[in-house]
Amino acid sequence: MLFRPYGPFPLEEISKEPYMIVDNSHVFLQFSELGVHVQSEAVQEIEIITWDKIKKKESALWSKLKIERHQVNELTIEILHSDFLLIPQEYDTQLYRIGFLEKALGENALQGKELHEQPVHWIESNLTFLIPSEWKDFASSLFPLAKINYRHILGELLAENKQVKSKNATQLHVYLQGKFAFMSLFSQGKLQLANVFMHQSTLELAFYLHSIRDSFDVLLTRETVNIHSSGAESDATIQSLAQYNILI
Repeated sequence: MLFRPYGPFPLEEISKEPYMIVDNSHVFLQFSELGVHVQSEAVQEIEIITWDKIKKKESALWSKLKIERHQVNELTIEILHSDFLLIPQEYDTQLYRIGFLEKALGENALQGKELHEQPVHWIESNLTFLIPSEWKDFASSLFPLAKINYRHILGELLAENKQVKSKNATQLHVYLQGKFAFMSLFSQGKLQLANVFMHQSTLELAFYLHSIRDSFDVLLTRETVNIHSSGAESDATIQSLAQYNILI
């Protein structure tokens, strides 16, 4: 769980070693499929509290964070979940949206989850994404009086791509979270890719990145790839990519 005062959160800030800043009127935090990510002011390493253990450790969580939950008026939660779909706004209607999602994610994808929308106006699309109901229940119990806003990590990657659009340049943005790599690629004046790739090894991730290189003619260099780490595990993955000729 990464707490920051609300406002624009450029990915270059999120990718750094997180620090703990608490604004008791508006809080920013992050949920992922791994669990809740917590870092106290005194410890640099991020602790991951898995969802199956979060209730047992909730009292320790509050002791570490030192925040008055009843004073929080607004809460922004950034979601890192693999169930999402980017839909052109001209086709995104209530009549067709569920059909698109079930075709892309599976007929049972919506079971136990709730649908949210994040407009991406500069590419005339809506980022629709699913949040497990238990995540939302936990957020509501955590801050019962707060207004809760949800957004998806892919929306932040697309926001970075917006700057590239005006330059007509090529840029691949990657956010590593555990075994998930969220990606967006802008090339030749257009959005070419908005995806998440689940990998079991650095080799699998390297093969996928090289497939993007070959399919879209993208050089995998520090100039064209902007990769963001979410912690020590992701840092190690980035360093390991060098052995597969990916120097980013």
